[in-house]
Amino acid sequence: MKKKILFVVTSHDEKGNTGEKTGFYLSEVAHPWNVLMNSGYEIDFVSPKGGKAPVDGLNLGDSINKKFWEDSKYRKKVENTFKPSEINPENYAAIHFAGGHGAMWDFPEDEQLSNIAAKIYEKNGIVSAVCHGPAGIVNIKLSNGKYLVDGKKVNAFTNEEEVAVKLDKVVPFLLENKLIERGATFEKSGLWQSHVVTDQRLITGQNPQSAQAVGEAMLEQLKQQEIVGKLTRFEVKKEYQDQFQKVVSEYVKSSLSKEGNIMSEAYYEKEKPSVLWVIERWKNVNELENFNNDSQAKKINSLAKKALTQPIKTIDVKDLEPISKEQWRRTSKKEDNQLTIMLFVDAKAGTQQTFKDTYHVAMPQFRSEPGVVTYQLSQFENDPTQFVTFEKFRGDDAFQYHLKFPPIQPVIDYLNTSIKEQPFQKGLHNLIEFAPLTRE
Repeated sequence: MKKKILFVVTSHDEKGNTGEKTGFYLSEVAHPWNVLMNSGYEIDFVSPKGGKAPVDGLNLGDSINKKFWEDSKYRKKVENTFKPSEINPENYAAIHFAGGHGAMWDFPEDEQLSNIAAKIYEKNGIVSAVCHGPAGIVNIKLSNGKYLVDGKKVNAFTNEEEVAVKLDKVVPFLLENKLIERGATFEKSGLWQSHVVTDQRLITGQNPQSAQAVGEAMLEQLKQQEIVGKLTRFEVKKEYQDQFQKVVSEYVKSSLSKEGNIMSEAYYEKEKPSVLWVIERWKNVNELENFNNDSQAKKINSLAKKALTQPIKTIDVKDLEPISKEQWRRTSKKEDNQLTIMLFVDAKAGTQQTFKDTYHVAMPQFRSEPGVVTYQLSQFENDPTQFVTFEKFRGDDAFQYHLKFPPIQPVIDYLNTSIKEQPFQKGLHNLIEFAPLTRE
């Protein structure tokens, strides 16, 4: 994704009929902006009406607020915001809804903004909001018809905080209540305490004190979004199998030594040993491209010209439930008889969000099973209806336990009803690791 982020600010400048002025709260723009801008991200601004956005909380004693307000480029941007009709969601890796009481009046019913956010999210982008900014997420619906917040942990300006500022009878609704009504699990801390929740690329912060932490959480998620996943399939002529495995093993060993590598493993298929798979994760595309010029990568490409029965097949994937480098590199024990499964899933168009939601609920439980080493779900970069799971178990007993584990049933129900070709087991590949083959 491009290194651009869209900030949403309110166009509304009055607190109901009180006569008190409001707008976007400066620190809820400036603090996330500072974190992201310092990391190389370009920020654009949009508001429901476009043009100059009214500002509240104009505290220039805060050095970061002052830095933003005196930055001529960004001051011009926030005083000349885009209209929603001028925004192409494809250009953004994330969208951030800044707070300020004005957001309560114009964010919720702006269908264009909701649609922009839904498109960014469903392209594996990030949605964030802070304080009253979550007013912009209460009506976002995904392609499966569910609210974005349904089933997710969130927070926002709390009922207690609204009472404390004596505006609980002025705002059109209470954010905490509305989010719960939409199916969210609401988390909160005490008055004016920093509190940020991240759940499946949705980041929410409680109040102005949370703005800096929201920016930091966004940056962490954006780094995860830059991770490159790659599956490479080789079908090797019988007479070259030993030689090709040796070259691939050297490739894996070399890649694992690179700082930008997260994981690299190689397998052959149990049912068809002539088919080899190299499975990789890199911090970003530049790290992968740099290694593609490595001598070990060149050796594979050179040997492939004569050793393969068909062209190399490469599948670029995006992990939907990212894990750390340390988690990726967990290994089985020496006494284990490791079992590794890849399941390719070709979903019926329109059902892919349901599949992702189903896995989102089940994934933490799968990963907590005693016999699971690694469990990941990824989506094809070039086709959002195609997915692949990567499941590593300590042995067949652990796999059989997994198949009887109650949380798997909703996944099985989906696979039996919502993929293009039945039975789903046709997409199952049993893999035998040959590199790096390390064990605890």
